[in-house]
Amino acid sequence: MNSLLTGLLARRETGLIEEIEKLEKRIIRMENQADAECWLLEDDIRQAQFEADCKLIEEYEEGIRTGLPKEEILASLVNGALHRIKATMQ
Repeated sequence: MNSLLTGLLARRETGLIEEIEKLEKRIIRMENQADAECWLLEDDIRQAQFEADCKLIEEYEEGIRTGLPKEEILASLVNGALHRIKATMQ
């Protein structure tokens, strides 16, 4: 009787260990996926910042070409940046 109970407990313990190992592997896969998605988001953010910088430079150069005073150009750039910030917050 004792050997039967010991055998059943050993099988149950083995099954639990296997389930725990499966869960650990699943957690690792989920962590890896989250890391990959984080890298993609960081790349997207860098790209968006680069595009925003390019837009500011283009606007500044356009202001210079049209002969606007630098104060007006800077005021326009700040205004545009504030408008974009407000638009993204809505």
